[in-house]
Amino acid sequence: MKQEAMGRLQEALRRCLCGHRWILPGLASLLFAPAALAQTAADGEASGRSYQGVVIVEEILVTARKREENLLEIPESVAAISAAAINRENLRTLDDIGIKVPNLNLGTRLDGFPNVSIRGVGAFGNTQGVGFYLDDVQVFSDASSRFGDLERIEVLKGPQGTLYGGSNIGGAIKFVSARPDAEATFGRVKLQAGEQSLLDGEASVNLPLGGGWALRAFGFAAGHDGYLKNPNSTRVNGLRTDNDEDVGKMDEWGLRASIAGPLSERLSAYASLRYNEFDGPNNTWVRELDPDQLEHPNIVATSSNPRHERDTIGLMLELVLSLDGVDVTSVTSFTDTDSERYTDLDIREEFLLDLIRPEDMTVYTQELRFTSTSDGPLQWLGGLYYSLYEEEMDADLIWFNTQALPDGNFTGPLGCAAELPTCSGVWAGETLTLQQELLTLRTPFEKRMRDKSHMAAFANLTYALAEGWELAAGLRIDRWRNESENLDSGLASKRQSTEVLPRASLSRQFDNSMLYATIARGYEPGGFNLANLPGVNELFGFDAEKATSYEIGWKGGDAAGRVVATAAAFYIDYKSRQVEYQVTDESGAVTEGIINVGDSKQFGLEADIALRLTEALQVAVSAGWVDAQWKNGTSVAGVDLSGETPPVVSDFNISVSADYRQPIQNGMDLIAGVQVGHTGSYEGLLAWNPVTNPSYTVVNAQLGVAGENWQLMAHVKNLLDEDYYNDVQHFPNFYLLDGGDSIVIGTLGQPRLLSLSLSFSF
Repeated sequence: MKQEAMGRLQEALRRCLCGHRWILPGLASLLFAPAALAQTAADGEASGRSYQGVVIVEEILVTARKREENLLEIPESVAAISAAAINRENLRTLDDIGIKVPNLNLGTRLDGFPNVSIRGVGAFGNTQGVGFYLDDVQVFSDASSRFGDLERIEVLKGPQGTLYGGSNIGGAIKFVSARPDAEATFGRVKLQAGEQSLLDGEASVNLPLGGGWALRAFGFAAGHDGYLKNPNSTRVNGLRTDNDEDVGKMDEWGLRASIAGPLSERLSAYASLRYNEFDGPNNTWVRELDPDQLEHPNIVATSSNPRHERDTIGLMLELVLSLDGVDVTSVTSFTDTDSERYTDLDIREEFLLDLIRPEDMTVYTQELRFTSTSDGPLQWLGGLYYSLYEEEMDADLIWFNTQALPDGNFTGPLGCAAELPTCSGVWAGETLTLQQELLTLRTPFEKRMRDKSHMAAFANLTYALAEGWELAAGLRIDRWRNESENLDSGLASKRQSTEVLPRASLSRQFDNSMLYATIARGYEPGGFNLANLPGVNELFGFDAEKATSYEIGWKGGDAAGRVVATAAAFYIDYKSRQVEYQVTDESGAVTEGIINVGDSKQFGLEADIALRLTEALQVAVSAGWVDAQWKNGTSVAGVDLSGETPPVVSDFNISVSADYRQPIQNGMDLIAGVQVGHTGSYEGLLAWNPVTNPSYTVVNAQLGVAGENWQLMAHVKNLLDEDYYNDVQHFPNFYLLDGGDSIVIGTLGQPRLLSLSLSFSF
């Protein structure tokens, strides 16, 4: 596996540098230009404090508008989770982040992709709507990977189309990594162990190389048995499989190395390489029969354990040229992800219907950005952007004939029918006969090639007026294109369009506060489903969805920074909303895709307050409320949705936290923290046949001691052992013995988990 990974890395370098020669002239022009060196910084904290892990005081800098700015002076809603909070609370997964930020509904789908919406914009499932970024590079294929060694996480709420383009209709989530430091050698090692056979280790090191250059490296390895169980239930023929009981077992490891320094007196470079390998569960849905009485079992009684194997290689090069009054930044990236997902679609111990999804995803991006650096009242930035996402999928449904054998059941190997007549072997511990092997059948599910590209030009201006007023305006012209081919039918289609994405804001700064009003537009590109419509010689397509957001807000606090608060109200006009669907045809085959259901409107409120009660104790409260409705006249599948709530819009969220740190003795500090996150009820994935996911509350806590260069902590996730689902939906019932043509499937949330961690810094 490691040799294969190195081979893929070499090929990635070759393809990135040679296969896209159009990138090189632009980079070469930067490499040989004269001027003074400017090393860009990605500092998440300067000398500020952190409440609830959300950095809030004047010294805090973020890059929400693609330049370093004061968090409290940006005329939009931005939450920033600090490195201190990430480490203290062991924020490892998207689910951990999701419970911290109100009106952010974020978790990991059971196939490894994100489920995410912000303020009810975006959607779960195959649609996205919220962009994920690592160091200004959009992450398309493995946003649920663990990145680590982060300076902060920024959550940008509302459409981000002007500066970030398509797939940011609801907002953006930015992972900002800690960059190499040429001034000192330092590092950190952290080990964690706990229930569910949890073992987790990570390490980072920073090494000055001389001449202003430095190297930084991060690596981790983690594994656990999970909390889902396969009981290997007895089948109708009296036999049972011998799968590993821990169906949720996961192993993951990864590394990232970066180097930074001056290339000339005027030019600085930052380059990074990352690799991530994941081996874990896939679509281990919990099966429910009654949508009104969800029982939250942890049983996944499948004929074989569904698995997902994924590995990703990512390369990134950033060059910054400092000229008089302007910085020129080039950001080039290449990412390649290989993924294979196996799913037991009937979610029962019988061999009925399985799905295998091999997929390869390759992404190239290039951004060239010009940013003013003068101290005058006018600040501006502008640039050009290109991206190409290439995907190939070779997915098959695997059917097992349960009627042809005398016992009415069949146990067959995955994909055996495709290799007959030579195929033979053992599956799930049972020797197969040729008669049994003949009863497997593969049918195409997703055989596709898909290329998605963007070409864009963007600009943003801010002008400081008299008496604290600031006017900002931005515009992006974004040309998107989707070319898709069904490799089974041979049908191919192309869809493209140009979107105009404006943004404007007006703000007024006071001594310790700010008022602002912002208008922004975003979109999610259209595309194609693989379904073939009778008599139509093209793929079934769907249009782009668009959203325009209107927001007014206030940010402020006392001069000492002991109290800081924000408040915002917003209205979003959401058009041609994309929603996922799953249906079965007359043969019983499952088909999934995306359609434009209609228009919706939503408005809401957000507020947070952070207080330093004493030098040792900080508390924070954040809350958000959204009211969303389909507009009149919206209907789908014969169902009138007028006035109903769209999928995955949580009505009310609140997060409360307290952090305590007090010196005790012998140079040690006592550390304690508690975080309470409440997520309100919301309708599940399918728009016209939803399942209501009840509200739930998750409590996390930490307690420990710290010395000058070490820290020992006890952690508990979900202290009250709350039963909850991250998502629920109806799904076809392929196992008819328990009655009904559909069931409810859900992603079960993390039950109570106790662990200990020990970290050393040097």
